[in-house]
Amino acid sequence: MKSKRLFFALSFVGLFLLLSVSCRKYEPTTLSGSLDKMNWSERNFKVLNQLIKDYGIYGKYYHQDKAPYVVLDWDQTCAHFDVEEAAMRYQLFRLRFKMTKEVFAGILKDEINGIAQLPAEYLGIHLADINLDLKNDYNYLYDNYAGLNGAMTLEEIQLTPQYQDFITKIPFLYDGYCSTPGIGADYGYPWLLYLFAGYTIDEVKLLAHEAISYELGNQLSKQTLQSPAGFQTNAGVVSYSYKTGLRVFPEMQDLIATFIEHGIEVFIVSASYKPVVEVFSGTGNFGYNVPSQNVIAMELALDGDSKILPEYKSGWVKTQRQGKVDAINQVIKSGLGKNRDPLFSAADSDGDYEMSTSFPGMKLTLIWNRVKGGDIGTLCHQAVDEMNNANPRYILQGRNENTGMVIPYSESILFGKTKPQLLYE
Repeated sequence: MKSKRLFFALSFVGLFLLLSVSCRKYEPTTLSGSLDKMNWSERNFKVLNQLIKDYGIYGKYYHQDKAPYVVLDWDQTCAHFDVEEAAMRYQLFRLRFKMTKEVFAGILKDEINGIAQLPAEYLGIHLADINLDLKNDYNYLYDNYAGLNGAMTLEEIQLTPQYQDFITKIPFLYDGYCSTPGIGADYGYPWLLYLFAGYTIDEVKLLAHEAISYELGNQLSKQTLQSPAGFQTNAGVVSYSYKTGLRVFPEMQDLIATFIEHGIEVFIVSASYKPVVEVFSGTGNFGYNVPSQNVIAMELALDGDSKILPEYKSGWVKTQRQGKVDAINQVIKSGLGKNRDPLFSAADSDGDYEMSTSFPGMKLTLIWNRVKGGDIGTLCHQAVDEMNNANPRYILQGRNENTGMVIPYSESILFGKTKPQLLYE
């Protein structure tokens, strides 16, 4: 009799708990994982939290059958500095190439879209001249470096003028492409990825993990390379300046985690190479925990052995500027059936302008303030104009480029500067 009474008592308690949970499930509540203040500006913190409260689970605008999603740029937005360029330099300085001499020569075009010369700020160099220098350099390195087809150690090959010329002129040419009207980033961004030709995707990911780990521990500094003055070349002496180091933004890590906890799906939309971004943003790697299938970025063609070809993936958009919008429409709206506009975007440059302005249903864009002009500068001005608006369309967040840390203002401190600046002058 005692056991029977106990059974009914436990059953009643179980039923009570079940009903309690069922009732609470439909009542408005506050999730434990609200956005942390960290170094967000006070106003941006409030605006972001309000967006999450209104459109996340239990929010007044949340609909389970039409759950919201957000789109975030990666480089200079989710993390400090550019991971693709960091991976390029890591590969370049260590001569981690898998291309034959013939394949390397094939990625160098003496004329692109009818243009055969770089602009004045790149010394007006003819593409044929710098291409010939790079072919000669690579042929020497390929035949002599033990990591390719020779016998010299990396330390030995690094002392040669061919190595110094090569590691300077590759990024110089890349920057030149991106800055040349008629060539531009539409050509330059994919071209940089062709340096991975001969790799498998998994090999790229291993290299990217090495590069990211190294640069996260590297100092934030500005360095300049110069090709050797006494070395006879066709293009002559050139120089290339770059910033070292990468840093994570804990604020963005927390924002991503908070979006996900509140039922708002997160997508990365980047102009970098998809496998490289997947490593930095991926689950269990560097604290961002975005699933790889939610990374939308540049992709290359593969051969029958799953090795990368120096060709862009057929039928896939180039994910910069309008290409980001096209990719969102193709992958998220059509492919995943989320036939609605993104709720939110995060941006830092002109390459994100269309993604942040082309969707009428988008409610908010966070702009990382790099004190830039151009199209993104226009949006920065709008964010400043809306600073007293209760429901802004754009918000501007500052950081200190010298430390790689967010600062609690809309102004930023640019690299090498000490005073904060709000807008490009």
